[in-house]
Amino acid sequence: MQSLRQEGATLRRKMVGVLLQHARRRANRTIEEVAEVLGVAPEVISDFEWGRRDISLVELEILAHLYRVPVAYFWSEEIADARSDGKFPVAAIMGLRRRILAVLLQQARIEAGRSREELAQLLDCPPTRIAAYETAERDIPLVELETIAQFLGVPMSYFFDQGIQPAGESLPDMEELRQLAELPADVRHFIIKPGNILYLRIAMQLSALPASTLRRLGEGLLDITY
Repeated sequence: MQSLRQEGATLRRKMVGVLLQHARRRANRTIEEVAEVLGVAPEVISDFEWGRRDISLVELEILAHLYRVPVAYFWSEEIADARSDGKFPVAAIMGLRRRILAVLLQQARIEAGRSREELAQLLDCPPTRIAAYETAERDIPLVELETIAQFLGVPMSYFFDQGIQPAGESLPDMEELRQLAELPADVRHFIIKPGNILYLRIAMQLSALPASTLRRLGEGLLDITY
């Protein structure tokens, strides 16, 4: 017999699945196209949409970008009516986002004065799984991340990557153009190249993190590299 928490998680998966399917259809995407973007089998996308499989926040962010809806859509009734060509470096973005998310989770836990053992007890799992979440060795299921966020007293938006949210089209003002003109030519060339936009947004997100968090992120990346 499922516990109350398990029943809630099952219901949440199904709710997210319905929204995923709705957003995909609005974006005129097939299950096969979406599976190719994420690099998974079509059955995985189908399982997401039917609530049979946990989806991570990183995967959800990529799909939100592909479907041209804000991640917050999966917590609200709003939906954007736009299109995306899906041409962005998925593997690179997902890898870095997993690492950033892991550091943010660890930071939130430490600041809340909680231990890995307490989170493990909350999720009814071994502490080694929490350690895997905090070292980016394992994706955090969305329903578990929601439970953790509530327990640590942080909003889900704390974990969002605003850099891969659909953004409205706007024209730069004169001050922005002046600042762009003052940059070195090679920097200007990098900035205005559409394919580099996501890297710039991630850099902006990293620049907003505390030095201690960046240090842990750097140490974690070195561990992965070496």
